[in-house]
This record gives sequence, structure tokens and C-alpha cells, in this order.
Amino acid sequence: MALDQKNIQGDIWPRLPKKSEVFLFFEITNSAKFKEKLSGFSKHLTSAHDAQQILSEISRRKANGELGPDDVIDAMAANLAFSAKGLKELGKEDLGDDVFKKGMYNDMVVEGLDREAEWHGEFKGSRGVIHGVFIIAASTEQAVQNFLIKVLNPTFKNAPDRSVKYLFAQTGVVLAHECEHFGWADGVSQPLIKGLDKPSSEKLAPPPVKPGIIIVGAEGDTANHPPWAKDGSFMVFRRLKQLVPESIQWVTESFKSQATNEKGELMIGALSCLSSRLMGRWRDGVSLEQKPHSDDAMHDEATLMKSNNFDFQDVQWQDKCPFASHIRKTRPRGDRLDENGDLDDTHAIVRRGVPYGPKTQRTETLSGISMHDRGLLFVSYQSNLRNGFRYMQKEWSNKVSYPAGKDKNYGGAQPGLDPIIGQWAEGDEQNNYANIPRLDDPRKLEKIKLERIVIAEGGEYFFTPSFSGIKELCK
Repeated sequence: MALDQKNIQGDIWPRLPKKSEVFLFFEITNSAKFKEKLSGFSKHLTSAHDAQQILSEISRRKANGELGPDDVIDAMAANLAFSAKGLKELGKEDLGDDVFKKGMYNDMVVEGLDREAEWHGEFKGSRGVIHGVFIIAASTEQAVQNFLIKVLNPTFKNAPDRSVKYLFAQTGVVLAHECEHFGWADGVSQPLIKGLDKPSSEKLAPPPVKPGIIIVGAEGDTANHPPWAKDGSFMVFRRLKQLVPESIQWVTESFKSQATNEKGELMIGALSCLSSRLMGRWRDGVSLEQKPHSDDAMHDEATLMKSNNFDFQDVQWQDKCPFASHIRKTRPRGDRLDENGDLDDTHAIVRRGVPYGPKTQRTETLSGISMHDRGLLFVSYQSNLRNGFRYMQKEWSNKVSYPAGKDKNYGGAQPGLDPIIGQWAEGDEQNNYANIPRLDDPRKLEKIKLERIVIAEGGEYFFTPSFSGIKELCK
């Protein structure tokens, strides 16, 4: 059965069109009044059908030359999601997901490797109980503010009909060329959804995932969710601080011994290749399997390999892409085959995050010290949190032995942690490493000690209901 795009909130699929985005966290202060107001407010929410029309118009105008790569058109979109505590306040207690019910703090701090001292207080309840989040996306920051002033405030906040308390907001802005702060194209290696997305033209791209891996009640959803949750999705919000100057310094120190030529000069192209191996993609988002050699760094690669009598033309992407690379850890392909040899897409998620904070300044890069707060407001959607985000972080990124069985490729050595978001316990000096094929001879490994360049500063698990689900919540 085809999915009803008018019943699905648009950030789940295809995504909300945006250049600026605000996540406004709130507490419900009067549940009866909130339900009354929510019923009328739902007309302002953006469906998958609405979002797809806006994105199609943007694509059409860019294809016709009417818009440049970073040009914008006037657009406004809004979505809404609830925490487990928020749904309980509205009379819905069990969604059939135990991870959602206990919340991110218990899951990722108490039972995980997020560090208590690094979580911001508002995510721990210092400003009130997080019951939900309004997601407001638009072409400009001013448009976001206008929606807040003209729509949200009169509906929920203004006396005498006040039904919510705004707790705090997190604001992000899409960077030029849609890159994240580390400099890589954002949103790459996204799973395509069967019945919604067009097949990928990328070489060796995996097939689309079943829609029920992302959307509750659709084909592939095997969990026991209540009927009212159909066409909804579990949303992860996570504030991830990115230490960009420190990451540049760490990469340089880690790889300079193999990125220095016979004259003692540090080759920038070689460093670019090695840092791309950590990420698992070139900076423009092209996969290593599609383009094993970077155009702007071929000379450096050839020079270093020649010193070891190794022909770089013989190097394939498998030789260059570490099993521990970030994208290979979080979006595995051949490493996740079922008994029929098909891709096991059980743990797939779709990501909808946005960067926050200013671009890295030259003074920061030169000093190697972050002087401004920046990072990623990470957002993902999945129909099962245990199978989705939680599994990806805890069982893939945080495990030195994943992908399993790869020690035979590495002479008995394990792949190591995800070098970007992998976590290890405080004081653990044994497991904070990744094994990276050397640039001068990819048959040899370099064991790299990792640094914490991404810091989890808080977040929460939410459920994004369908429009029919919202009607049920308003009863």
C-alpha cells in the first residue's frame, strides 16, 4: 500500500526545506488547553506532500538556471514532536519502544558513554520538563521569527490561553555548499526509502530501505506500535559540539610522519587524503569506491607510494577506506548482508540535522583552539530507536570490533572506533584507536590514537506523530 504523504510530517521525508532552523523546546502547562489549541495549529504543520512540492520547485528553478547553488526562495515549514513525558501528559504512555520511554539521558549518560559533566543543564531538566519540540524551518532567520511571533505565540503562549512554557531554543543555519563544520558535504550516504525516493545513480549504491524501517506501520516495521502511531517516526535530537581547530591539529600530528616528503615538507594533498579516510568520503561527498583517488592529491599519493615501490594506480577503494571510517561504521554496505545476501537495512536511519555556530576562523585554525561554539544539531528518524540511532552509536561506532570478522583482513588487529563520533570511557587508553591504511602503502596499517573532536552536550528522544495521530492526541 502506498504511503499517504499528506499524513506524514515533512521532516521525516523528504525533509523540511531550510536555510535557518529553530528547535523550540517546551513544557505543557495545561494539557486540556494544549489539546484544544493543537487541533487548530495542525494546519500550520508541513506534510511530506507539502515539503516535496517546495523542494521540487527549488530543484526545477535551479535546473532552469533561475537559482544559484546557494540561492533561496521564500519558504516556511513547521513540524512538531513529543517526548515520552510529553505523550504521557497527553494520555499516551506506551509506544512500544523501551528506549524512547526511558529517554536519552538515561540511555546515553546513565547507561552509555556520554559524560554527565558535558551535558547542558537544560537537557537535564534545569529549566523544566521537556514535553515537546517545535521545529521551525525557513529561508531566513527573520522568517522563523515571524512564524514564532505571528503563529506560535498567539496559539500556545499568550495569556489568558497559555498552555505551554518555552524552555529554551537551539538554532542552526545551513552553511555554504551545505557542508558541516569539519568541511565535508552534509547529508551524504542517506538511505533511500522504497516507494518514496528515486533509485540512486551512484556506483554500488545500496538498494532503497523498506519504508517501515523509518516510518511506523509501513512495510518493514516489525515492532508492536499502537494503531494511532501509524505514519509517525521516532526522532533523535542531539547537540554535538565539533572541535574543528583541534581536529585539524590532531589529524596533522597523527599523519605528518607519512605525509611528509623527502624534502621534509608537509604535503597538504596527502593530509586531505588521510582525513578523507577517517570520514570515508571525499570532502565533496563522493565515495571512495566511486573515486579511489582525489584529483587534487594524486601527485602526493603517487610520490609517497613510489617511495615504497607501490603503484598507486593499483589501489582500490577497499584498500583506502578503513573499516573504522565514520561513514563505513554508520552506513555499512557489504558488511551487513542477510542470509539471502541482501542488504540488512534493519538499523538504517535518515538524518535531518543542521550546523550551528560560526565558521572556523583563521585565528582558531592557527592556534588549534576553538574560540567559538559550533557543531551539529543532529536529528535522525527511525521506526525503532533500539534498532536505529542507539544501535548505530553503541554497537557500531563505539565498538572496536565492528565490523565483525575484519581482524582477518588486518592481520589480527581490530578496526577500532569510529574516529569522528566513537566514544570511550574516561581513562580508557586501550580502546581509543582506529586502524588506518597507510598512504604510502595501503597494505600496512597505522594505529591512530583518537581525540575527542565531537562532544555530546545533550539531547532527547521524541516521537513525531502523523496528522491522524495528532487528531488522536487532541481527543
